[in-house]
Amino acid sequence: MSNSSCTTILVTPSASADGRMRVAHSCDDALADHRIVYVPAQDWPKGAMRPVYPCGICEKELPQWNARIIPRLYVPGRQDEYRDSLGQAFPTLPVGAIPQVPHTFAYLDSNYGVMNEAGLMFGECTCRAHHLCPPQEGKRIFYSSELMRVALERCTRAQEAVELMGSLIEEYGLYGTGETLLVADREDAWVMEMAPAPEGTGGLWAARRVPDGEVFVEANLFRLRKMDPSSPDQRLCSSLRKRTQAGEEVDWTALTSEGEYHHPYYSMRRVWRTMDLLAPSLQAPTRLKGYLDDAYPFSFRPDRPVALQDLFRIYRDHLEGTPFDLTQGAAAGPWGNPNRPRPTEEEEKLGAWERPISMVDTGYAYILESGGLCWLAMGRPAEVPFVPLAVAPPPGPFSHGSPREFDPEGCAWWRFNLVSQFSELRYCDMRRDIAEAQQRSEERALLALESMGRPDPAALNRLAETTLQEWKGLFTQLAVAYNQGYVNTPEKFSQKRPSSPEYLRRTGFAQGPLEY
Repeated sequence: MSNSSCTTILVTPSASADGRMRVAHSCDDALADHRIVYVPAQDWPKGAMRPVYPCGICEKELPQWNARIIPRLYVPGRQDEYRDSLGQAFPTLPVGAIPQVPHTFAYLDSNYGVMNEAGLMFGECTCRAHHLCPPQEGKRIFYSSELMRVALERCTRAQEAVELMGSLIEEYGLYGTGETLLVADREDAWVMEMAPAPEGTGGLWAARRVPDGEVFVEANLFRLRKMDPSSPDQRLCSSLRKRTQAGEEVDWTALTSEGEYHHPYYSMRRVWRTMDLLAPSLQAPTRLKGYLDDAYPFSFRPDRPVALQDLFRIYRDHLEGTPFDLTQGAAAGPWGNPNRPRPTEEEEKLGAWERPISMVDTGYAYILESGGLCWLAMGRPAEVPFVPLAVAPPPGPFSHGSPREFDPEGCAWWRFNLVSQFSELRYCDMRRDIAEAQQRSEERALLALESMGRPDPAALNRLAETTLQEWKGLFTQLAVAYNQGYVNTPEKFSQKRPSSPEYLRRTGFAQGPLEY
């Protein structure tokens, strides 16, 4: 399994409506381990070693190390959630180890590292690279997820984290896919890209600072291009730095990338859409010459300061109102359903759907902001509220459960997923009801945060639990209101609403039996 469907966005403080740094990430993970867990701070004895664990979500499960997709990690003694094996019989085995530091910071963890108590933030997306290598003891022991966790354990600043991860890649080796990480603290933000080395050991990496006042977006395709390691705002691994010192030009994407996953515009349509929503004055083109086209800038200034709610909207977007609108056309059915099935490999040879930011199989999304806040949507953001959490133990349902076992009471993902799945039966109508519930939940959270001054973990957890209960009631409300395809209100049941005219036209409705 390749976790090749993430969208990640960075908004620097001077581009933000309230002066906060924000890092956003969606994990379109095809029923993987959606839990968010809290890893506590810890002191370590002199001479301790830090195990480095392999990752099953990188490309495929690794049974020789008991590295699975669900659970992503099973390490008894690390913290409570990683003692919950979700049915796994044997602990995950480390692929190697590095010297431990005296003290490690607390942080939130999911399929990838999220945010630590010092305010270091991460976003991630997978990219196609020329070389895909498996882990190998003594040669390649790091995947991006473990690099992020080590950085969250040890670092407080973004540049420090970039340099640490780069040194770990070169000393201990990188395996897996190509990866892009957004790394930010309250003031500083970097884009770091990495790929396994062609010789099969060490690894390639490059990094570039995002200028304050600008926004960066990446969607499963490397975005770094010509690198200048003499610049204080750029970093390059030692093997590529030697090339530039010899006078050779290094174009990172041309050197390392295999292009877009699945089809043209699988990645770049999402980059275009983010620019279209935040900086329409750029008039970014919808057509490109290829994935190495320079039509889109590395980062851009938004037309107006970006609010938190703007990011909510972006992660709920199905290209509405554009020529690529997925709520329109016969494929959207009678009720404007934007969710398309994932094509099989054979179907991909015949055609493709447009790739929106809000994907049918989004497992979770989050928006991190300086000040120690994680706005988490546990499921598809188009039908799920963003719930604020602190870097602290979250409510139990956010840390437990699996997509493989139906548990709407004990698992937040299932509670939200019920509403998402049911909404597809009559999307255009239910989406309006869901949007009202999302707005109520998010506005309540924003008002509560204003009164707190600084995030209060216990108060935020109570807000999250209230939202879980509301979504339980929302599901039953929708089940009655749209039973058997009708629209039912307290005043009148069994109301009929018109279907999409294009759906009727293209599905042969007019040719149906009107007379003998």
